[in-house]
Amino acid sequence: MSTLEFFTKCLEHSYAAVTRSVEGLTPEELSWRPKADCMSIGFIVWHYGRVLDLWPSRIDGVPQVWEQGWAEKFDRAPADPKDAGFGFTPEQLDAFVVPSESVLVGYADATCSRLKQWLETQSEDAVDELSVPIRKGNAMSLSTLFQQLAWELNQHGGQIAYLRGMQRGIEDRMFSGPALEAAMRGD
Repeated sequence: MSTLEFFTKCLEHSYAAVTRSVEGLTPEELSWRPKADCMSIGFIVWHYGRVLDLWPSRIDGVPQVWEQGWAEKFDRAPADPKDAGFGFTPEQLDAFVVPSESVLVGYADATCSRLKQWLETQSEDAVDELSVPIRKGNAMSLSTLFQQLAWELNQHGGQIAYLRGMQRGIEDRMFSGPALEAAMRGD
């Protein structure tokens, strides 16, 4: 399996876990925060989508999905391409209005689909050769970006599932994650 295929599978399984964790939550559950300086499930799902949206735009220069009507759906217009939830204060978390589950998942789906389409246009050689701009004029390889994204997507998926569990308890004691579930089905 190539690096691109491996990362695409990681992205698909992470996304499936996130959408599974959000499914059926009430507006109150999506907005609930354990403390004032903690994020809600809705905020984390939004940030998850923003992370998926930022990198292809930064690399290929195409406008973010965020700028194509999604900022309005989140009541965050005009669209600021840097508005992604990094380093939010408790006051900013208080001000964040969590939209409906369909808007949250719709945006995450749009960004996940765009990232997968972008990955399909990359060559295996690009993984180590492509230089990705980051803060302060520095750059990293695409393979390093994949490592960062895999870490961040797993971290946020776990946070979402944990917050859901804090509110609802363990709902499916036999669930072993999307990759193992797919293997058990023979996919």
